Amino acid sequence: MSALSHKTTLPGNVITCRRNLRFSPAAVALLASLTLVSFSGCKKAPSPPPAKQQSARVNSPSTTPTTDPSARGASPAVSEPPYSGPRLQFRDVTKDWNLDFRRFDGAEGQNLIQEGTGGGVALLDYDLDGHLDLFYTQGNRLPRTKVDTQFTNELYRNTNGLEKVTTAAGLLSFGYHTGCIAGDVDEDGFPDLYTTAFGRASLWHNNGDGTFSDISATAGVDVNSWSSSSILADFNDDGLLDLYVVTYLDAPDDPPRICRDTRAPTGTIQCPPTLFPALDDFLFLNDGQGAFVDITREAGINGKDGKGLAAAACDTNGDGILEIIVANDGTPNFLYVRSRLTPSTSISGLMIPEFEDKGAELGLAVSGEGRSISGMSVAHGDYDRDGWVDLYITNFYLEPSILFRNLDGTGFADVSTRSRLGPPTRATLSFGAEFLDVDHDGWLDLAVTAGHIEDRSWRQQEPYRMHPHLFRNEQNGQFADAAATAGSYFTSKWVGRGLAIGDLDRDGDLDIAISHTADPSVVLLNETPPAASSIVIKPIGRNGSPRSGIGTRVLASGVAPPLYREVAGGGSYQSASALELHFGLGAERQIEELKCTWPDQQVELWKNVTPGYYIAVQGRGLIRIGN
Repeated sequence: MSALSHKTTLPGNVITCRRNLRFSPAAVALLASLTLVSFSGCKKAPSPPPAKQQSARVNSPSTTPTTDPSARGASPAVSEPPYSGPRLQFRDVTKDWNLDFRRFDGAEGQNLIQEGTGGGVALLDYDLDGHLDLFYTQGNRLPRTKVDTQFTNELYRNTNGLEKVTTAAGLLSFGYHTGCIAGDVDEDGFPDLYTTAFGRASLWHNNGDGTFSDISATAGVDVNSWSSSSILADFNDDGLLDLYVVTYLDAPDDPPRICRDTRAPTGTIQCPPTLFPALDDFLFLNDGQGAFVDITREAGINGKDGKGLAAAACDTNGDGILEIIVANDGTPNFLYVRSRLTPSTSISGLMIPEFEDKGAELGLAVSGEGRSISGMSVAHGDYDRDGWVDLYITNFYLEPSILFRNLDGTGFADVSTRSRLGPPTRATLSFGAEFLDVDHDGWLDLAVTAGHIEDRSWRQQEPYRMHPHLFRNEQNGQFADAAATAGSYFTSKWVGRGLAIGDLDRDGDLDIAISHTADPSVVLLNETPPAASSIVIKPIGRNGSPRSGIGTRVLASGVAPPLYREVAGGGSYQSASALELHFGLGAERQIEELKCTWPDQQVELWKNVTPGYYIAVQGRGLIRIGN
């Protein structure tokens, strides 16, 4: 344990600013009418998974988890040369956009371990008007028996600013919520929400009329423990979104466990996670009839000593099957690789995926030094443009966050020092993180939130609020710390937690929404003078691919080096980024060919794609939206 158009003049075929791009009623109707797969009839008979490549061991799996977080990784921060490249620029529009969300964590001076985890943020177009809305998870009082109805999750509709619509949407919820994920679980065209919690997790069905209904109990996914992050993705190739729920600690709150320290102003400190047992994660399969089936045991997920805080599902070995990556706090990370599909013995037509944890074998379980990571976030992306998905896992204070480079599908190597991403993060406790191409040069940069788990400023040189990170990709396997010139947000100190990315103002670049604890949450608009124009694609699957497009992979042809993007499930700490693909064109005026591989392995080619915003309906090509 984020002006409505660019400052510079863009080519005429670049998508326009948000006010000009608000979708017309006809466009809204198009989105709503693309209900291409019925909920009960979209299953297909899955093929056996292809044989996996023999994987090379990269890192040693042996590790001794650190027991005292205050003593972890005593190495000092390594200084980096000052950044002198093109300015990456973000503007804090929190007040201009009327965002007024502030998380309440129930802190009353006891420094309970639950208080430090904070919450997340999701970007989703819940009303299909073509613009991404924001959803923030809220905490409450502790113990949970003291629930206070003034604290609820909040939904903000993106209009010409943000309009709070929580009550009207029926989303009032007064639990101790942590993370959130969005996806269309019933294939009706409208994104649903799943919220994790210290307590009861909830599945919120989008009714399609601007309202949501809590269907957790009837759907069978109301996990009642301490869940942190979650994944919506298709794990058994039937075209329906399944649900993986990451759990953290078995930590009571009534009475709570309290750790004493006479040096602290309150006489207490936050107990380390090593004092609490781990909980088993959950895997639920979508039965296509409005409910989910708990297959955790059958899938080989249970019985693992993992204290999970984040997870992602993406194709790391190029076989077209999603792997599950879980970032654990102080215990080895998981990398679940699907080994086979077997018919269910109890539900006709349901195929059960079976997974093996190959984190140690493939070099992802621990750092290159053989140490467990205090994993908070899993960012995914092809940062070096070799056509393979790389992973970045954030880490604790005085420990470097880890960049795991994908070795052509055979394993991962820790390149944190060589990439220059590790040393600057030693001085921060990093949480949410996402790769994003800030300036459209085709190379993925990296944004990271930071902040301590509690106020330890009474300790010498141990800050509570911390500077966030913004790293520019130098196109040579290395990154440069660009935060100092990126705007007031990145030069200030915060207690950062969740982070999500998406094109909030529909001007063609990626913006950032951030969840804080102890500080108001923020929205950052990308105002970087672009190196080029961009293509943004919202994939909509059908006939065996999830409508939400999770698992869609797109490779640009005629571009060197390769330009590859994938819609992953999950990722950033307790947060959900937009389910869209962003291609910065660099020196190109268009992309000669985009090769799209849908989750059901159907391949589609799109020729001579020019800058703009598109909806990609499987089998029907690209539909350009706006100018």
